[in-house]
Amino acid sequence: MVTPQKIAKICMLIWLILAPAQASARTSLLILDFELVNEMHDPHTAEDDQQRLRLISEELKLRMASCPAFQLTGAGPAEERIAIARSRVAYVYRCNGCAREIGEAAGVQLVLLPWVQKVSNLILNLNAEVRAVATDRVVAARSVDIRGNTDRGWLRGVVALAARLCDLDGERLSREPES
Repeated sequence: MVTPQKIAKICMLIWLILAPAQASARTSLLILDFELVNEMHDPHTAEDDQQRLRLISEELKLRMASCPAFQLTGAGPAEERIAIARSRVAYVYRCNGCAREIGEAAGVQLVLLPWVQKVSNLILNLNAEVRAVATDRVVAARSVDIRGNTDRGWLRGVVALAARLCDLDGERLSREPES
């Protein structure tokens, strides 16, 4: 059965194949999957939370693929580095040096590390840090607050987050800071 997620993946792959002509003017970006910082620890919502993480991870990548400043790159060669990072720390976005290692393995200039902070079933935050691979420093951060633990709420939140990230100047972010 063809699901909306499969259609989104196919569209993103087609776009990535057809976009190389524009790649030279764009900043390379690897987007990791969302992680969940669950302050509730409610086992009744765990399965739904994992499904929503997959849903918004795909939606973020799909939305960011249309940003003119960025050239999305698949994790491919960095998959092993991502797995190592996840085995060493609870959350990759908190790992010192992981973004650099992952980004170097993927051959990108920037790595986007997203996570959801679930305070309760009513209060959630979608967060993202963009790290420069050359320096492993945070060059941009964006956050969106949502109310309600529903598919619709999470999707609306990730659409807003993607819009805020899409407004970033990829070239400026990827440059080394001046001394």
